Amino acid sequence: MVKNDLDVYFIAGSQDVKNGDLLPVLENALQAGITMFQFREKGPNSFIHNPEMKRELAIQCQALCQKYNIPFIINDDVELAISIKADGIHVGQDDTPIEEVLKRVGLDMIVGLSTSNAQEVADAEKIEGLDYIGLGPVFATTSKEDTDPVLGIQGLKDIIGRGRKRPIVAIGGLSIVNASDVRKSGVDGLAVISAMTKSNNMMETVEQLKGNRIE
Repeated sequence: MVKNDLDVYFIAGSQDVKNGDLLPVLENALQAGITMFQFREKGPNSFIHNPEMKRELAIQCQALCQKYNIPFIINDDVELAISIKADGIHVGQDDTPIEEVLKRVGLDMIVGLSTSNAQEVADAEKIEGLDYIGLGPVFATTSKEDTDPVLGIQGLKDIIGRGRKRPIVAIGGLSIVNASDVRKSGVDGLAVISAMTKSNNMMETVEQLKGNRIE
C-alpha cells in the first residue's frame, strides 16, 4: 500500500505557508486528493524551538489526515512520532540514524529515508524494514537549504533503471510543468512542497501532478 500512498506526497510545515497558517492549506490539499502528508517543521519561521506549539500543530494536522484517511508522516522527530502515534516517520541522511529509527518503531510505522545519489539508494535498498526511499533533488528548489546537487531527469532515470526493491518518490523542484517527465522516469510518486503551498487551485494542481490533463 505504501507504493500507492506515495503518488502525490505533500510535505509542509508552518514555515512554508502564508502567515504560518498550515491547517487550511492542508485541508484544501486533502480535499484535492493528495495521497500522503509529511509534517516537516524545520527552519526559520517554524516552531522548531517551541516543542509545545509544534506538538499541538502536529496533532491538528494528524486529525485532518485521519478525517480524510490519508497517512500522516512526521519528519525526523522520532519522539513526537511515537508519542502521538503517527502513521510514519521520515528521516534524511543527516537526521536521526535510520537504524536507530527502525529499532525504535519496528513494524509499527511507515519508515522513509531520503537519498540523493545512486550509492545512497543502493545502501538504502539493503536496509531491512525500510518502506520507501525519497530521491532528489531532481531540480533546484528554494524550499530546502543546503540541498545536494540536482539529479535532473536523466540522473533520475539512470538510478531507477538500475532496478529497485523499494518504492521511490521523487522530490526537489517538482511542479505541474515537469510532473509528466518525472513520472516517465519510473518513480512511484512525486513529493512536493511549494507546488502545493503556492497553488491557486489545489484540485487542478493535484490532478496535474498525477499526470492527468485538465480540459
